[in-house]
This record gives sequence, C-alpha cells and structure tokens, in this order.
Amino acid sequence: MVKSSPAGHRPALFWKVIGLSGLLLLGSCNTAPRSLNPKDVPDESECAPLTPVVAPKGYAVLPEAVLAADSLLARTFSADALRTANVCGLVPQLRAMLATAPGTLARVVARQQVSSRLTDVALEISSTAGELDCEEERADQIADFLLDEAGSRVKNLTILAILLGALGTVATGLMSLFDVRKTIYRPVGIAIGLIGAALGYSSLRTSAAADIPFSHRRNALGDVWRGPTESTVFPAAVWNFLSRPGIRGANQPPLRQRLLGRWLTAGELGAKDADEKQQLEDLLFGAGGTYKADALRIRANLFDQLESTVNLMKSDVQQLAREVAEVE
Repeated sequence: MVKSSPAGHRPALFWKVIGLSGLLLLGSCNTAPRSLNPKDVPDESECAPLTPVVAPKGYAVLPEAVLAADSLLARTFSADALRTANVCGLVPQLRAMLATAPGTLARVVARQQVSSRLTDVALEISSTAGELDCEEERADQIADFLLDEAGSRVKNLTILAILLGALGTVATGLMSLFDVRKTIYRPVGIAIGLIGAALGYSSLRTSAAADIPFSHRRNALGDVWRGPTESTVFPAAVWNFLSRPGIRGANQPPLRQRLLGRWLTAGELGAKDADEKQQLEDLLFGAGGTYKADALRIRANLFDQLESTVNLMKSDVQQLAREVAEVE
C-alpha cells in the first residue's frame, strides 16, 4: 500500500490559510463612504431673514456734489460722518434737525428721529452680519463632514494596505516553507504589491473625491460679484456702504470692488488656473451646485471676509451718532 505524501496536501492547506487571511483582512476594514441624508444638510432658509429686505419709506442717497454744496452740513459734520449719513438715507433728517432752533423741543424731536433711524441701521448691520455668519457656518459644517468622511476612509485604506503588506509577507513565507515553485509565489507577491500600491493611490485621491449638492439661491456673494444697483439680500444702507466709492477713504473704490480684488488676486481664487477659477466662480456666485470640501472652505472664507467688511459699518454709524449727539 502506497502512502500519500504530506507534501501533496501542502498547497491545499496553503490556499486555505491565504483565503482565511484574506477574508479576515477584508472584514476588518470597511472603506464604504458614509452618506449624509439630504434632510440633514442645513438649508439656506435657516440663515435667511423672516421678512424680505425692503428699503425704508423715503430712503434716498444723494450725489456727492449735492452734499459738498451744503455748507451747513459740511460745517456741522465731518466728511466721513456725512458719507455714512448719506448711505443711511439720513441727509434730509439731518437738514431738518439743523433747521430747528437749538435747545427747542423741535430740535429734541428731530434728534430722536435721527437716532431712531441710526438704531434701525445698526440692527440691519447686525442682521446682515448674522446671516453672513450663518452661511459661513453652514458651509463649514458640510465641509467638516466631507473631510471627516475622507479622513475615515483614508485611515481604513491605510490599515488595509498595512494588513495586506503583512499578509503578502506571510504568504510568500508560507509558499517558501511549503516548497511552492517560484513561478507561483513570485507573481503572487507582485500582485499583492500592486494591490497595496492601488490602496495607497486610493487614499491620496479619497480626500478630494467626496462631494455633495449644496444650494444657495439667496446668495450674498452673488450680489457682491455682480454688483446690481439694488440688492435683494443686503439692506439698502448696507448695500450702499459696500457699493459707493469714497467710503472709508476719499477717492477710494467701493468696498465691494476692493473685496473682489483681494479674492481674485491674492485671495482664494487668485492661485487657480483659468478653467478652475471659472468653475469656482460659477459655483460660488451662482445658485449652487455640487461642492467638494475645498470649495466649501473657500465659500466659508469669502463669507467671513464679507462679514468683516460689513461690520466695519458699525464704527462709522457710531461716529455719526456721536456727532449727532454733539449738536446743540
């Protein structure tokens, strides 16, 4: 009776070990991306005001030449305060206040009317800044989710690559121990190495791969980009503060243009090539689209800069309020 050689069972045993190890390897690392329920994406309505933006009754901004020709206003208020009063639509009220006699009830009433309007403007500034901050946080929140998802997948792919490398080492060692022909285990080693390289490449691309639909039909950045005469997003006083030349610096371009200049040259869009810049412009300043994490970060940064620019108006309004209070 001829005994079967133990060596004949070695290949079968070897492949069982390899198969079991592979199953353990695949089961130990789940790289499937997490999905964000569309209902969980913060909606733009959460940031928008409850009522539409409407200019107050009688609001009007006068030409600079008309202001310069009013010697009484020029003697009473500084040039910066007059520019602020003009964008707030307060020049007629200031004229009415100065037309009353000092120390009279009529002067007190006129001053209270001016102060009431300045209070309204301060609330408009705060409301606008709050909406811009909300949009910034909305973009940041989704970007954080996409980056966390990508980080989790990169971690899993890295672990998978490490385990695969270890499995390859064990596999080639077992093949050598079981006297498997080199023509078998060399290709296996090469295949495992290629799979490891593919996992490494996948981990590099994962962080840029995740995207999500993100809409913003009410888009403050779009108004800043296009520069309409009247804005449906910004209150009239805030929009004129951003859009009129000479604000916060005589003979200076509008704050809106200065902001755009920073974005397009040294800022978030300046380092992009022409095609990528055009795609980002269409995405950021339009009604929305499919965003990746880096584009959401750019959007959040633009809102942060715009919010800071709007908040500059607070100090200008405070200066005007002080000068109004000093009028006898």
